[in-house]
Amino acid sequence: MCHRLTCDEYDELRERAGGCCEICGTPEAETGGKRLVVDHFEGRGFRLVRGLLCDSCNAVMSCVDGTKRWGVNRRWESEALEYEASSWQQPTPEQRAAVVALQAAQRVRIYRRRRRGV
Repeated sequence: MCHRLTCDEYDELRERAGGCCEICGTPEAETGGKRLVVDHFEGRGFRLVRGLLCDSCNAVMSCVDGTKRWGVNRRWESEALEYEASSWQQPTPEQRAAVVALQAAQRVRIYRRRRRGV
């Protein structure tokens, strides 16, 4: 089991993705790692699998989540937000509130580090 997914759930994810990154549409065989990665979000006490992405778009989702600074990948921001809204596993209202709070807290930490020059 990868990311606590059963084989059937992983097959369902692969079918949903159609062999391509769910954000940019790059075919799996053309990704840098020659595979799509399982994109997920971990909150306090929960984990949500969002879908399958290429490595570049997985980095974009790290920016959406606030764990990385935005760089040149910002051009995919609107597509990433659409993808997040249509995640394979949808959060409960409580989890969604926790996701939003964690993402905001991460962005504040990055902003403070940038201001200190770290």
